[in-house]
Amino acid sequence: MVAWKSNPKINELQTVLIVSQDAEMVNVWQALFEQKNCRVVCETGAGEALQTSRLLSPALIVIDLDLPRNERITLCRELRSTTNGTLLLLAPKADEAEIFEYLHAGVDEFLSTPISPLALLIKAMAWLVRRDLTIREQPSNLYV
Repeated sequence: MVAWKSNPKINELQTVLIVSQDAEMVNVWQALFEQKNCRVVCETGAGEALQTSRLLSPALIVIDLDLPRNERITLCRELRSTTNGTLLLLAPKADEAEIFEYLHAGVDEFLSTPISPLALLIKAMAWLVRRDLTIREQPSNLYV
């Protein structure tokens, strides 16, 4: 079942932006998301990801870049400023304070790596369905 196709107001596929330098995992994730009828765009760097996010405003961004902590937090803040879509951050295990910083920077969910492709897909699809339900629940403008 593709939840977002059940809404007649949403006629286009959900866009997923994958930001990673791990070409092997990107190929796996891309194939999985495409099987779920998502449009997938992949970027390998922070600058390219920001530009793509500004242009496409993706419904979901998967961030899996090997960056120093401060750069990763800055990237999350900047990505959040470009979209209302869900931000999933994949990073090595972190303590509670670091996870709090990521959440404060706009990340919707922190996922410790390594993570199985299927686990990532399940989390991502849950966020997309939740996002779709939120969009459908918004009241329509009765005065137009």
